[in-house]
Amino acid sequence: MHGPLDHLLALTFAVVFPVVATPVYRRRRPALLAGDLRVRRREFVETLVWLAAMGVCTVVVWTGTGRALTALGLTVPAGRRGWLGMTLAGVAAMAPFVQTWAVRRDPTTREAARTAFEGERDFLPTGRSERRLFWAIALAAGVGEELFFRGFLIAYGVLWLPTPATVVVSSVLFGLVHVMHGSRATLRATGLGLVLAVLYVWSGSLWPSILLHTGIDWSSAESGYFALGDGC
Repeated sequence: MHGPLDHLLALTFAVVFPVVATPVYRRRRPALLAGDLRVRRREFVETLVWLAAMGVCTVVVWTGTGRALTALGLTVPAGRRGWLGMTLAGVAAMAPFVQTWAVRRDPTTREAARTAFEGERDFLPTGRSERRLFWAIALAAGVGEELFFRGFLIAYGVLWLPTPATVVVSSVLFGLVHVMHGSRATLRATGLGLVLAVLYVWSGSLWPSILLHTGIDWSSAESGYFALGDGC
């Protein structure tokens, strides 16, 4: 059974966060697109704090009631599915790394990426200090969002819904947290959330999802940096 703290955790990060953060972000977006360094740094630091808080609060609430971290998905991959899941996640994470390398080295690919990423300039790093900050954001997102949206929300939801339905609901909620970035980003996040949730449930461990999520976020930020910013 889940207690009041579980309900509060679910409400805070799945509902309150996007409701509060979306209008704030949209007010800041013109300044973010214009390259206002003060506003950009504030937005990126706040994002890092929220992601870190998401992971920390999930672990504290979970373990504070005597539940093991293994039940949250933080178990060493075991058996054929566990290690196959890690292998698949590692291979899948290599694709965006290859894209990043091409953006960095090939002028034609970089120009195509600049056009593709132009509409996302508001939430991609364009300066060296932002780039370093995004390394931390990618790690915080990979760990914090996986702990909450996959580890916690799926365990939370199966009290009321079958596992497949919980996988879908958690993925939709993950997508809605990104609604501030527009409809395309929301749909993309929902699809990624579904892949990560299936990977977690199938492998029995959260580590493959953490590996893949962190790799995708890091490489996307790096590609954006080399296409749009000082890395050009």
